[in-house]
Amino acid sequence: MKPAKILVVDDEKDLERLIKQRFRKKITAKQLDFIFVKNGVEAIKKLQTKDAVDMVLTDINMPEMDGLTLLTRLPEIDQTLKAVVLSAYGDLPTIRVAMNRGAFDFITKPIDFQDLEITIDKTVTFVKQIREQKQQLQQALEQLRYQAFYDPLTGLPNQHYILGRIRQCIEWRQQRNSLFAVLCLSLEGFKAVKYGLGHALSDRLLVEVARRLETYLHPTDMVARCGTDEFAILLTDLPNFKQAENKAQQLCQVLRNPFKLNRSVVSSNIYIGIVNSTIDYDQPEDFLRAADTAMNYAKMPGKPNIVVFDTGMQASILERLELEADLQRAIEHQQFHLNYQPIVSLSTGKIVGFEALVRWQHPTRGWISPDKFIPLAEETGLIIPLGKWVLSEACRQLSVWQEQLSHQMPLSISVNLSGIQLWNPDVLQSIDEILHSLSLSGSHLKLEITESILMDKESEAKAVLAQLKQRQIQLSIDDFGTGYSSLAYLQSFPIDTLKIDRSFISGIEHQEKNLDITRTIITLAHSLELDAIAEGVETPAQLEILRALGCEYGQGYLFSPPLEGSAVVNFMAKVNR
Repeated sequence: MKPAKILVVDDEKDLERLIKQRFRKKITAKQLDFIFVKNGVEAIKKLQTKDAVDMVLTDINMPEMDGLTLLTRLPEIDQTLKAVVLSAYGDLPTIRVAMNRGAFDFITKPIDFQDLEITIDKTVTFVKQIREQKQQLQQALEQLRYQAFYDPLTGLPNQHYILGRIRQCIEWRQQRNSLFAVLCLSLEGFKAVKYGLGHALSDRLLVEVARRLETYLHPTDMVARCGTDEFAILLTDLPNFKQAENKAQQLCQVLRNPFKLNRSVVSSNIYIGIVNSTIDYDQPEDFLRAADTAMNYAKMPGKPNIVVFDTGMQASILERLELEADLQRAIEHQQFHLNYQPIVSLSTGKIVGFEALVRWQHPTRGWISPDKFIPLAEETGLIIPLGKWVLSEACRQLSVWQEQLSHQMPLSISVNLSGIQLWNPDVLQSIDEILHSLSLSGSHLKLEITESILMDKESEAKAVLAQLKQRQIQLSIDDFGTGYSSLAYLQSFPIDTLKIDRSFISGIEHQEKNLDITRTIITLAHSLELDAIAEGVETPAQLEILRALGCEYGQGYLFSPPLEGSAVVNFMAKVNR
């Protein structure tokens, strides 16, 4: 075990001798290691070396840099480092100034060395605990980051990861005039393999495909798993685009060789769509979508199994434009309505709030999934008017419930907020107007945002979130664990709640990995004094596990499906009795 390193900052000549004499046994036993410097400047130089220091003992009055100035500089070097002041000035104003500047404790001179020994032990123990906790949190975030950017089955990067790499290539294309290509690859008849041989062997087939793809790609290229049996490939630094087609041919040949899965031998045809960097796209999602369109075009009867994308394949884009026009009309003619899913306290079973979920009943297409129209709304900017309507309608409904359910208050209403909405300069004014018009307190409103929103524009996000907190509005990180996670942002942003993505709750009863991830997120939330909400709770077994893990809240079909606003009063009467 390494000795605790203590940096003593004092220009008093006798102090070094007294400390070494008093702590001789602990120094000899290598329990303590004292380092002596004469002023704050020397202390800063010492702290900036690689040798970690566990605590600082500092005088106040010293040449070049005094102890109070040193206290303000310590967090810049190590936020876990704690300092104890040793000073002949033991008056209350001096002590108050020192403590306000970050001192962990204060000892007056002449020094009571028994008191100093107790203080050293207490401070070193505290610092070590803080550092261990920080390391544990960092390890937990690393695990979450891996889950966010890698496919758990194959170990390949996932779609989030490769989209980031494609974005880099787009920037390099503009700066260096470099060539790249994006490929989408799919296995023919994979579902037949899955249903014929079972999940275990079909999963093993995907792993074998991943290994072959990795083997035959250049180290600067990337392959990612983007769907059940679909892989995306990024080819970089191409001498010409013919090279992309040649590589696609090689990959087809490699994957056509039979796979031996226990006693079974599986062969599969391969479909590949290619999009080259000369196409006039500036978003990575557009490249991936175009490659996917070309791959599906290759699956059509009579088409080659390798297809290079061109705009003539864009029948799907025409449908998208039609849907966009319909979306615009739906907003204008109020074809949307809200359903409300209860959020339940897992300890009491009481309903504490509802999440507002937007629904679209198209006059001719019927019910359209939010997964289809929300991304389109975000891409086109229509999320601004749609999101404003959702927020206004959700708050209006809450106001109605407050009159009808006054004995069951307080209830909160949770509303999703996209990045486009958050960066809209009118967002705060819109929220203020809605709350004011309904005489609602901001404390009844919860806004749910995703991790990626915070990371895209960190400084801007801090400013907006700070103003939301001034209005007492609560903030939740939605689908936590599925995107980029950083201990730094969780500590620096004014977040109240982490919502655990339903993909981690699903199968938590019998999938050890999902259980470990969920436990990690709940522990992380509690370490940062945040609440945790589990999404997609569907079975009593899941509920019992979440209760045992200390999760505060949950929502899902176990408690209730999303309800019409008019059905909430009767539902509450039955549940919150």
